[in-house]
Amino acid sequence: MKDIKFVTNAPALLAGKTLVVADLHIGIEQEFFRSGIRIPSQTDKIKQKICSIIKATGTERLVILGDLKHRIPGTSFQEEREIPEFLDRLSRKIRAVEIVPGNHDCGLKSFVDRKIKIHPNRGVFLPKEKVYLMHGHSWPAGGFLRAKYVIIGHSHPQMEFKNKLGYRWRLPVWIRTELDRKKLEKRFGAIKKAPELIIMPAFSEIAGGKAINAYKDGNKKDNRYAVPLLKCIDWKRAKTFLLDGTEVKLV
Repeated sequence: MKDIKFVTNAPALLAGKTLVVADLHIGIEQEFFRSGIRIPSQTDKIKQKICSIIKATGTERLVILGDLKHRIPGTSFQEEREIPEFLDRLSRKIRAVEIVPGNHDCGLKSFVDRKIKIHPNRGVFLPKEKVYLMHGHSWPAGGFLRAKYVIIGHSHPQMEFKNKLGYRWRLPVWIRTELDRKKLEKRFGAIKKAPELIIMPAFSEIAGGKAINAYKDGNKKDNRYAVPLLKCIDWKRAKTFLLDGTEVKLV
């Protein structure tokens, strides 16, 4: 995977000179507040973390794979106040900032500066990098079949661990797996070769996630399959990695 590189100890990926992150969920603090939990705004912390990655990697373009904002439906006052400034600061650090909208990004165009490029929500193909970028809550456009890699977010994958005392904890993970050509052909017609799928962990540290090893195949409530492309993979062949690069096995 020489043309694609996971950023060590960060939920971020490099595709050539393009930095990719997903699921920032700016404004999620308001949801916690309505439940009686006070959490300071994390927007500045997220901005600083992304800026440090930009500086360390020398990337030229930032693509946010959806769920930049959190509230659905509608938009919160926090989002309208913090997101434009957040994007403006990032655009001063890098040549281009682009967004592939996710299911939480309704109304984004109404308060985002026109210099920030917003792609169709079904994704965008980067020919030079041979990657197709999308949030993951919908089927991709047919152009994704030209890609070597399809990169998505949306599902916030995590791995659940348990010690001998019964204490449980979860850590964000990357998932890398093959897409099943025959399953894709049922929707897209004849395919010579299926791209590889990479699922990104959420960039937000407080947005929660799904413990992928807590599900059982055949479980009708298994919401891994709420992500359309995940219907086209074999979980037994998936490879899972912690943010530090350690491979962990699904059990």
